[in-house]
Amino acid sequence: MWRRPLLEVRDQRTGKNILPGLSGLWLEVSVTDNDGGESDEAEIQFVGPPSRVALPRKGDKYQILMGWADEGLVDQGTFSVQKVRAVGDPDQGHRIVVTLRAPELDDKAKAVGRKHYEKDETLGDRIKKVAGEAGATAVVDPELANTKLPYALRLDQSPLDFAREQAEAQGGVFKVASGRWIVTRRSEGKGGGGSTLEPIEIKFRRNAGYDVEIDARGDYKACAGAYLDPKTARRKLVKAVLEAGDGPTFVLPHPHKSEAAAKTAAEAWLKKQAAATGDGSFEGPGLPKARAGAAVKVTGFGAGIDGSWRAKSVHKVVTADNAFRTTVSVNAGKEAKGAKRRDKK
Repeated sequence: MWRRPLLEVRDQRTGKNILPGLSGLWLEVSVTDNDGGESDEAEIQFVGPPSRVALPRKGDKYQILMGWADEGLVDQGTFSVQKVRAVGDPDQGHRIVVTLRAPELDDKAKAVGRKHYEKDETLGDRIKKVAGEAGATAVVDPELANTKLPYALRLDQSPLDFAREQAEAQGGVFKVASGRWIVTRRSEGKGGGGSTLEPIEIKFRRNAGYDVEIDARGDYKACAGAYLDPKTARRKLVKAVLEAGDGPTFVLPHPHKSEAAAKTAAEAWLKKQAAATGDGSFEGPGLPKARAGAAVKVTGFGAGIDGSWRAKSVHKVVTADNAFRTTVSVNAGKEAKGAKRRDKK
């Protein structure tokens, strides 16, 4: 059954959809939702040369909505213009490419500085405090927010880099989206505030594309974190090990304040590596509700591909000839390859 895609690009100054006034001139609109530290991106392509279209200015903001006529529009986010590029040749014609990114950071977030952060401060409080120093707001997954942290010094480091480092050390994923700093649990398929992202279902279709590399992970089966034992004044290791079996152990390069901190860091590293036990992408009909970080359920392809994955990015594109396609790039979620751990000392 043929479905009609919906698309709107709303100018944030006027609130109006700009596409009707560009009928016959716009070619395609795409959005890329990225998991983790990368900014979400969008791209709008027009027929060139520039004399045919009024070019947007850097910093202009647009809200993009995509969907299907039988389901309605879904907000894909608000983006600001970063650059405009005009290209053309006799064979492929002329076009204008407008690149946009999710509003992200001001100079405060990138400014290098020094500051002390007290012991027993929770991750939620620390991330929100650092975000506030950068003029931003933050949302932290409730399962991570109450984690108590050791003393920390931000030494010649930007608030953004420091916050990302603090989140990742506790097994979190740090992302800036729509002006907010968001911390979620790695491989949990959750959005800001701990809400569960809608799972993405991908079924085998003969007219759809896929490219999957299975078991792309390295040889490390365990990770160890170092700490100073206060009773013996000796350096010790605490280890996290995959249930899949023994193998080489990766030792984190920096010592930690306590056994608990070392254990948490080792588990976070191992969890990150476990997510890389497979890698690939699936391309098919438009999925307006799909989000990076969501759980992906794949069926009908066969052993090694069927199972649970995790969306590391979601690329959606709507074209002027009424096509709507989505490409979901994945790596293995914690349920796909068995990332359960046991602790050893």
